[in-house]
Amino acid sequence: MAGFFTRGIILEQRKEPALSRDLRKFFNVNTNNITFDHTLYPPPDELTPEQVIEIARLAKIVDERDGIPLYQKLAMAHDTGVAAVVGDASDDEPYISSQINPLLKKPELTVKGLQLAKTAVGAQNMFFAVYKNITDLSVKIPNKIEEIEVRRIRGRYPAEYRISDEFQEYRPILLVGVGALIHLARAAIRGKVQTSCFITVAGNCIANPTNLEVSIGMPIMQVLERCGLSSEPNTIILGGSMTGISCKDPDNTVVTNITRAILAFNEDTKERNYKCIGCGRCVDVCPENLTPFYINKCIEHGKTKELYFYDIDRCIGCGTCSYICPANLDIAANIKEARAKLPRRKGVKHDAAKRP
Repeated sequence: MAGFFTRGIILEQRKEPALSRDLRKFFNVNTNNITFDHTLYPPPDELTPEQVIEIARLAKIVDERDGIPLYQKLAMAHDTGVAAVVGDASDDEPYISSQINPLLKKPELTVKGLQLAKTAVGAQNMFFAVYKNITDLSVKIPNKIEEIEVRRIRGRYPAEYRISDEFQEYRPILLVGVGALIHLARAAIRGKVQTSCFITVAGNCIANPTNLEVSIGMPIMQVLERCGLSSEPNTIILGGSMTGISCKDPDNTVVTNITRAILAFNEDTKERNYKCIGCGRCVDVCPENLTPFYINKCIEHGKTKELYFYDIDRCIGCGTCSYICPANLDIAANIKEARAKLPRRKGVKHDAAKRP
């Protein structure tokens, strides 16, 4: 446990002012009111586990934290059994607050969604999880939300992957994103199909950083203009500042059900062609105790068999190796690309991040 809290990196969170501002809506009127016939089901408090799972399926809810349809997660947890359901609002990457903001601004719906998920899987306990190492907040995160305990996830980034370690006395647990919980509550109460998602819009090109509930299918540029562009961005990132992907065509790229942030920056993009200096900093910060610089060298020289020796398939895609690299090498992107081309080994847990 010695390296549990020391591995990883400390990041300036920069979540304000978006986190404390009101959650705003930006909807496409043609899709906002799509529903299914929820009158076929009893009131939310009287639903059976099977009915909650079916409602999640009819509402086409996708969990934003991993991209898995919610009904599949609930059905699997129901079959295998879990001790607790945890509403994930950890938001451990800089700028992003698209889970914790809805948790604070829509507590009734979030709690109702968590209660429904608890019913679906037959769990005895339920919690919310937030990231502890946020120091720039203008709002206070309560210890309880409607009598449900809010637990702080300790340690350096990446903390989201260690949530289960904070609930060791309640294992196994089911993690569900706050956005998915809100959509589940709406589906049970009003029969509303998921047609929107919660995103943070921020970066040094954004005049009014904020959290939005945005219609799925909305062009990225339209969302950026909604929040005001103070200058022309040369870098647009979809997802986290550490794990997101670059958006080259914001006019023709749209918001999906797993988009958690749109970040726009105007920064120095001067190309650097440095080589690895073997400093080992990437090894020091890797939360999975891997040797990223060795893996990167194997990739450069096409040594596929050696990649398995260095456990490439244990990489969780957190991006700490790229962040800390003094040679500015994008090690994380190289590993992600190489992993996608490799056949997966049996018996190995593949935890690569899905955080767009």
